Amino acid sequence: MKRISVLCLVCLVATVASAEDEVHPFISSKFSLQAGAFFPSKNFDIRVDGTLTGENEQIDFDESLGLGGSDNIFALEFKWRFGEKWSTRLQYFGSDQEGKAVLEDDIQWGDETILAGSSVTAGTSFDLTRVFVGRSFESSEKVDFGAGFGVHFLEIGAFIKEDLITTFGEKSSVSVSGPLPNIGAWYYYSPSPKWFVGGRIDWLQVSVGKYDGGITNFAVGVNYQMFQNIGIGVKYQLFRLGVDVDDDTWHGRAVLNYDGAIVYLSANW
Repeated sequence: MKRISVLCLVCLVATVASAEDEVHPFISSKFSLQAGAFFPSKNFDIRVDGTLTGENEQIDFDESLGLGGSDNIFALEFKWRFGEKWSTRLQYFGSDQEGKAVLEDDIQWGDETILAGSSVTAGTSFDLTRVFVGRSFESSEKVDFGAGFGVHFLEIGAFIKEDLITTFGEKSSVSVSGPLPNIGAWYYYSPSPKWFVGGRIDWLQVSVGKYDGGITNFAVGVNYQMFQNIGIGVKYQLFRLGVDVDDDTWHGRAVLNYDGAIVYLSANW
């Protein structure tokens, strides 16, 4: 009888191990980490309204101020499954750029007018930290589908400085930070133990705190498990933000768009 019990236990453990081996670790592992490089095409438009001039035109920092083109950014994602159906996710990427340009047209920055022909130095900064909690509605052997809610913590900044030293040649900057909530969903599929495909989307149009506008955060990609705990993957990432800003130091609008490929190494345990 004792031998039969031990045999049954061995068979059960072997069955569970076999089932876990039949799916990619992104679905079965408790922890997973992705770290790599984000190569986005970037669009960064900002409007800074003046107390005297009222609502100004939006400034395209990429086209007008020489900050266009691709940007190589460190990107990180982490997932923790803390229950049979529940998980939490963390995403981070940030970007800082600076460049020089000669203005082809006049631009309005707050109450200042910077004239066409002026040589300027300009820069932008952006940091995104996303925290998301979700519940799986379907967690079969090869499929994980779920939805939840999260918060994007945003830090946005920009500056313009005339290179000619004049009374108005000081660096004029604006910045704002704060949370923006969202809802989201994901779908993951593992056709084999080595391969994983899936995508997720976050979205919300909301007015909260300093922000009034919308956010879209979308990613879809594929991962190949090279070794037991190490994989390599590529995904397409789109982040889009359009908000009116109402802060003590900045009244205006920010429109940001980052889209491109993320190439990363993954770990699971």
